[in-house]
Amino acid sequence: MPIRAAIDIGTNSTRLLVARVDDEQAKDLHREARVTRLGQDVHKNRVLADEAIKRTIHVLCDYKKIAQRFGAESVIIGATSAARDAQNIQQFIDEVKEQTGLEVRVLSAQQEAQLSFRGASDCIRAGFKPAPTRYPIPNTLVLDIGGGSTELISPPLSFSKDIGSVRLTELFIKNDPPLAAELDEAAKYVEEVYKQPVEQIKKQSTGFQMIGVAGTITTIAALNLKLAVYEPEKIHCSMLGIESVEQIFERLKKLTTAERQAIKVIQPGRADVIVAGALILLALMKMLEVRELLVSETDILDGLLRTN
Repeated sequence: MPIRAAIDIGTNSTRLLVARVDDEQAKDLHREARVTRLGQDVHKNRVLADEAIKRTIHVLCDYKKIAQRFGAESVIIGATSAARDAQNIQQFIDEVKEQTGLEVRVLSAQQEAQLSFRGASDCIRAGFKPAPTRYPIPNTLVLDIGGGSTELISPPLSFSKDIGSVRLTELFIKNDPPLAAELDEAAKYVEEVYKQPVEQIKKQSTGFQMIGVAGTITTIAALNLKLAVYEPEKIHCSMLGIESVEQIFERLKKLTTAERQAIKVIQPGRADVIVAGALILLALMKMLEVRELLVSETDILDGLLRTN
């Protein structure tokens, strides 16, 4: 089985996966995520900040060394929401090439959604079998909450909107902890932007096997499981109910960023945006009338790996 590496450059974090891959399966050798916040102020300025570019390239240099250490034959890089929005994205692509020798591919919203769906589906292929009494209509709906955008995918429908934990925080949350009025405005914005897509999805089916991917959802799952430290093997294919999401959201929104940073399962660099991420998750679960979702550690990274 060849060894390949994939890197996902998101608005908030840059993540690496190295795995042995064949047509049927992938065996993880290494997974890692670091918060680089490439999308710092991109919504406002429409350019990537110099310091954000430097942070991200520094991590890419490290990731290249890790991939080489594992003997990866190739490295594929996909950049998402912040990269799509930035007017100076070519500068970033050129600097990455010059300093690392790696090629950055900017994914369209449609490509991002398709790869997220493909990667999340690995959770089902890995052996999760939903009970038919809980999911009378076995439609799969993947929810991917990123830093800059959120994807909802239920084939053949696919939607990507410029709502993410970083973007929503920068738009609405000015106080620490956030004011109730700020969170109310943010929730109304999510509902307004996703009203039409949700209506289309609900017309397609009245029941879903919902799979949630990416850092916001996996972090909330870790909190729900009351883990002392982040343990991916316990989080992967765990269930997360809407009541638990609401309880965690209510808890987190009352804490300051510093207090959230003290919670070990919340990754450094995520504490300031996790409230907005939880708000997005709760709002969409309510709108879609989904009572629980399956949490997947496999996501766009796994989808990218199979395009190599």
